[in-house]
Amino acid sequence: MTPTSGPRVEVLCEQAGAALAERASRYGVADVLARIVTAARQGEVSEADLDLLDSAFAQHGIDNLTRAHRGFEPWKGPRDIAVTAWVCPTSACTRAGIDEGPRCELTGQPLRRIEL
Repeated sequence: MTPTSGPRVEVLCEQAGAALAERASRYGVADVLARIVTAARQGEVSEADLDLLDSAFAQHGIDNLTRAHRGFEPWKGPRDIAVTAWVCPTSACTRAGIDEGPRCELTGQPLRRIEL
């Protein structure tokens, strides 16, 4: 199983909560979601487990559970501005925010403070 961190975990993290756990149980992949949560706490989630979760949800009409539908292009030019941001506590995903004190909905851990 290839470990991953980044966009797929971020998308899943943004959707985490009671409804996700309930649906994972209903769709027969509660064990897969549990493995993903455990792996996210350690900072590396299995790509194969994300694929299994995506497949189970897709069979019930929920496509791309762990895949973003947006593109990203880095800003051009120099960046001197310092900003405080909050990021994934384990670096398992690329989620970032500027609101102080948020928590990871997937692992329950507080997001980590960084300066950009």
